[in-house]
Amino acid sequence: MEALELKTQWGSTEQVQLEINNYLDNNGMYIGIMTSSDYPEPYGDMTVNLDSKAPDYCGYIDTNNMPELAKFIEDNDIGEFTGLTKHSGFCEYPLYLFNPEKLRQLCPDGMEAYERSIGATKAPEMKEKAR
Repeated sequence: MEALELKTQWGSTEQVQLEINNYLDNNGMYIGIMTSSDYPEPYGDMTVNLDSKAPDYCGYIDTNNMPELAKFIEDNDIGEFTGLTKHSGFCEYPLYLFNPEKLRQLCPDGMEAYERSIGATKAPEMKEKAR
């Protein structure tokens, strides 16, 4: 698995990898962040499981606990903000459409399992960003 740099809210930089799976209650996409080392450990959860399933290849990101996630996702071409958010408690979580090609590159086994679980035959195309 490929390591990525995560610039934390505290000013440090961590080498991390992504872990992809499904939430058991609704089969939604789960993305976790693991430290990238000889002995990887959980670093945090990129996505949160809210009261309803996000659309396939989408997830609400946990900017409440990790405000640096939006920049990390966009800088690494992992996904793009849909413009939609959802409230839970006192928090508002942005909905991101994840880049399936990039996720397959970063976590091939996890993406294969996720796509099999949702019955995907072809992932949606990502729009070209205007640069």
